[in-house]
Amino acid sequence: MFTGIIEEIGRIHSVSRSRVQRITIESKLEVSTGDSIAIQGICLTVTDTTKTGFVIEVMKQTLCRTTLTTWRAGDYLNLERALRVDSRLGGHIMLGHVDDVARLRKIKSNEYFFEIDPDFSRYIIPRGSVGIDGASLTISSITGHILSVSLIPYTLENTTLGRLRPGARVNVEYDHLVKILRQK
Repeated sequence: MFTGIIEEIGRIHSVSRSRVQRITIESKLEVSTGDSIAIQGICLTVTDTTKTGFVIEVMKQTLCRTTLTTWRAGDYLNLERALRVDSRLGGHIMLGHVDDVARLRKIKSNEYFFEIDPDFSRYIIPRGSVGIDGASLTISSITGHILSVSLIPYTLENTTLGRLRPGARVNVEYDHLVKILRQK
């Protein structure tokens, strides 16, 4: 489990594309082989460590459901290690299981408007929580299949969200508790 409180912005050192995609990430976080880590909101496993970071490996199913296929060497990534039992729960409960890939439609001042899959709009509640690229955010508004979040300067500077431009695709995890309550 994760909280959506980004610990560090890492950077992709290299991407090796094959049957199992192998990505080497530059990071100062202390991790060990076997650790779970949320990267852009995707729960992944550290498969190796390096002097300057760590390695993850990704299978086809994850590639098909996330923005992973667009990642390139040099890209910046939101990183969060798995929640420890004795830690504060700062954001909201997140599993690292991406529900949707949304597109940023526009930015108006500090409000970011994302187009989501209409099938998921039932999981959006006013002032509820949503995970965007791994960051726990509060929903500002929902109109049809467009949701917005307002980002404070701290979030813009300490996550990859401040680098987004209209047209960008992002990983979205809807609030797990809302999903449970609104199951069909």
